[in-house]
Amino acid sequence: MAQEYPETQAVFLEYDVDDGAFDSREWRWWAAYEGSGPILPLVMVDSGNQISNGYEDFYTVYKGMVDAALARPAQAEIEAYWSRNGDKVTFSAQVTNRSGVTLSGSNAATVHAIVYEETQVAVTGRYVRAVASTGISSLAPDATATFELETPELVDVDWDKLRYLVLVDYRPGGTSGPYDMLQAAFARSPASLTVQPETLSFWVDPADPVPQAVPVMFESAETMNWTTLSSASWLTVTPASGSTTLQPLVSLVTEALSSGWQSGVLTFTATGGTAADQVAVTAFYGTVQRVYLPLTIR
Repeated sequence: MAQEYPETQAVFLEYDVDDGAFDSREWRWWAAYEGSGPILPLVMVDSGNQISNGYEDFYTVYKGMVDAALARPAQAEIEAYWSRNGDKVTFSAQVTNRSGVTLSGSNAATVHAIVYEETQVAVTGRYVRAVASTGISSLAPDATATFELETPELVDVDWDKLRYLVLVDYRPGGTSGPYDMLQAAFARSPASLTVQPETLSFWVDPADPVPQAVPVMFESAETMNWTTLSSASWLTVTPASGSTTLQPLVSLVTEALSSGWQSGVLTFTATGGTAADQVAVTAFYGTVQRVYLPLTIR
């Protein structure tokens, strides 16, 4: 059945329930379990919004669970990146809360990172190798926050077959009852961000009008959001944040300039801190001697 759904819609994952490293995920199933009788297999969708166990018409029941989950609207937006740190994986996840409730410790709101390997170990060929999680202290409706996670070391894995997921869940009932997943998303590989030109120079004469602003351009494989940080009070960027589709303007605050030469640096950082680039800026403030060449028309 897993082959019937593209991974952009539904991801079927398999855990070793005897491995305590996955307790944060297995516990979601037990939090929703209220019955008795046969236990295995433990099956859940959306962190326990739906669960199943024991023998039944597996295909029909599981397909119905997946279809019901796909019909539900997402309640969060996630933009996530991963990077390898030795034999560990670090994640940076930007989460926007669209649930309508404040996510916090009072409803056990949590960000999870999951690393799975596309290899046939038991049934699905998508075997979980590592998980990491961090609680959400307070995230109001429509607010955005960034979370950093790191997995334990991964051993005996094929790194070329690893895939990376981030999801957010919480407990609608507060301190009891089942959990529910707000959204899940694949984490992307570290992005590259290049800003052109690499250097800018300004010559400012006190008698001149306000110096002209100079645009900079981004080179990146995909559209991403960025913010900028200036190392000098006389150096500004408008806008100070936005999308790589923009061409922000670099300008000077004339009254903040000192006489002579000065230098500063603009640092442009992609959302989540996954990529950054710098532009070096020099400015001269003082009398500027200009030489105008004659124009000859032939």
